[in-house]
Amino acid sequence: MTQHSATQAPLSFARIMVAVDSSPASAAALRYLRRLVHPGATTVRVVSVAENPHTLVPLGVWAGSQLQAARDELLRDADTAIKTAQSALDGCGALLEGEVIDLYKEGGDLVHALSMAAVQWAPDLVVLGARHHRALLRWVEGEVSAPLAKLLRAPTLIVPVEYEDELPGPPSRILFATDGSDASLTALRAGMGLVSARSDWRVIYVVDRLLGRETGPLEQQLEETLRESGQVALKAAGGELAASDPQKVVETALIMTKSTYDDVAHAIDRDARQWKAQLVVLGTHGRRGLTRWLLGSVAERTLRLTSIPLLLVPPVER
Repeated sequence: MTQHSATQAPLSFARIMVAVDSSPASAAALRYLRRLVHPGATTVRVVSVAENPHTLVPLGVWAGSQLQAARDELLRDADTAIKTAQSALDGCGALLEGEVIDLYKEGGDLVHALSMAAVQWAPDLVVLGARHHRALLRWVEGEVSAPLAKLLRAPTLIVPVEYEDELPGPPSRILFATDGSDASLTALRAGMGLVSARSDWRVIYVVDRLLGRETGPLEQQLEETLRESGQVALKAAGGELAASDPQKVVETALIMTKSTYDDVAHAIDRDARQWKAQLVVLGTHGRRGLTRWLLGSVAERTLRLTSIPLLLVPPVER
């Protein structure tokens, strides 16, 4: 088995696609990405989308020459974003490629254009930058974040612009959230591909106390059932991590939402901040029923509120 130093990322992600524009959110994503590549063994494709000028102004406002000038400017902006990104990644040891997607020519929208680019190139990992409550990389925000997460079949790393920790190497404090499902274990295995040999691992299971609120005698029974399920899930996840490195101590924790005005997404983010996580790993689909909090809605809410990089992992297609 190949041995890696503590400052090198494992080889799980050899093909990484990063979508960029000229925003600070893209710059944050690129700074984080530099720490994930393995010199000589990682190919990074930088993708930028040039929007269709027809979608930016009302139809008929521009004459033909104005429309072409606007399109040329959008293409130049996308090309500049790619060159800036490649310059930011220069020296990291990855093989760099670039692709401009011209929506004027290709049609469609940002979400489907990025999804199609991922389908065609088949990356092991997609990296995106995000700024909360602004439209800088709006294809990971608001009404388009959920459709994008559903369309991308590769693990997707979202790096908030607010994240300021300058990592000397791959993330060393990884928080895994599990609900005991196969999808959670798939996410856990994917997250292990972004860690260093000296990383600290913490696995949490969230007991959502609000599920049984005001159900009378069933409330305590439901909470106890969720606690028992949580202990089983933590044991399975901890065992999976421990098997990959028998010398490592894996920290596990059963945490609970507050009795009022709380949810699982906030509980995950709260624990991640308190533990000073450098990466949070979530599956985008979990089991159905009472523990279905990993079914996209929680992942999306966590994405919108957290300032910590978030790895969203889709289920394995069968």
